[in-house]
Amino acid sequence: MRFRIALATALAVAVIPALILTLLSTTPAASARDTRHVAVAEVRGPEHAVALKSHLMSYAQAVKVAQLVDFAQAVELQKEESYLRYVTFMHYLEEVAYLKAVASAEQQQAAARQAAAAQVDPAPAAAPTPAPAPAPAASPAAGGSDATSTNTPDWACIREHESGDDYSDYNGGAYQFEDGTWTSVTGLPGPAENYPPSVQDAAALKLYAERGFEPWTTRYVCGL
Repeated sequence: MRFRIALATALAVAVIPALILTLLSTTPAASARDTRHVAVAEVRGPEHAVALKSHLMSYAQAVKVAQLVDFAQAVELQKEESYLRYVTFMHYLEEVAYLKAVASAEQQQAAARQAAAAQVDPAPAAAPTPAPAPAPAASPAAGGSDATSTNTPDWACIREHESGDDYSDYNGGAYQFEDGTWTSVTGLPGPAENYPPSVQDAAALKLYAERGFEPWTTRYVCGL
């Protein structure tokens, strides 16, 4: 009988704590604690990973990036300004070509009228005259005024004394343009001798329209 009582007591001592632990582990409070633990572990894990992977930009790096952005914007603005100057100069070349075409047409019409008048009313035969004296050296035929054409004696004199009438002269072409003056007038990069005569002539006419013959010191030699 005593043996049975001792055995029952031992079983009760072993089973009751196990039951109590089982009950505690299945209570809502325990479940909530476990859930919070898991949630905290899950949330803390990604944040910790993000924190490890995050890199803050230093002040020096930020300044360098800002400088690169400013430089890129300045380059883009310079390209736009160069393009606008180029377009303006090309329009000017078109206007010069138009004026030359009009002047040439007027000269052809005048020559045609003179030829027609000579056929209608021919001049009487002239008496024999002595042989004429040798003609002076021929000067370039005028193709208009100094403002509309560089094919005039004045421009020929300027070119001759500036460069020997050499459009490929290394120091600024036929009209000896300085690089700064060339770029301001045409919007094109220098030097002027890299461009064909027609472009150099147009640039000279444009500068003349703004300042006359004043930019060329050789004007004094040519009496201008």
